[in-house]
Amino acid sequence: MLLHVCCADCILKFTKIIDEDENLTLYYYNPNIHPRSEYFERLNAIQKVIKDREFKLIVPDYIPKEYFTAIKEENNKRGLNKCHKCWELRIKKTCQYAKENNIKQFSTTLLTSKYQNRDEIISIANKLAMKYGIEFVSSKEICLNLRTAGFYKQNYCGCCYSLVKKYEEKNTSR
Repeated sequence: MLLHVCCADCILKFTKIIDEDENLTLYYYNPNIHPRSEYFERLNAIQKVIKDREFKLIVPDYIPKEYFTAIKEENNKRGLNKCHKCWELRIKKTCQYAKENNIKQFSTTLLTSKYQNRDEIISIANKLAMKYGIEFVSSKEICLNLRTAGFYKQNYCGCCYSLVKKYEEKNTSR
């Protein structure tokens, strides 16, 4: 299975419910993460939590322009929000990688994040799975409340818009 991963915390929540013998390839494609230091902080945390596991980690080039192109208004003719376009971009790239590498199943750790819309992500993934002819694996048993510690954990989804929103919330709650 190919698992799109966004952060260490979400990997642990997802892998808690899969078989230890599962042949799992992790795909860290996240051009939305801002700033660059955040992108690498999350990648380092992922490497830390998987170091004793048999997972293969694929890290495509970090090209934020791909994210900004995907969310541009003129490219958003269906009136979808930035989050939808971001999820679609990352899941589509995951499907493309799976197809090119003859991987029959995929999923995403976005399903475990409290910062994401699980139902919308499942809808996007199902459509792209059909388009690419691969199976999308979604479990209702994902451990959403797993307590994790000992590595870097972020407090926003990753994009510059969610970072600004987090700062605004922090400053207005004083």
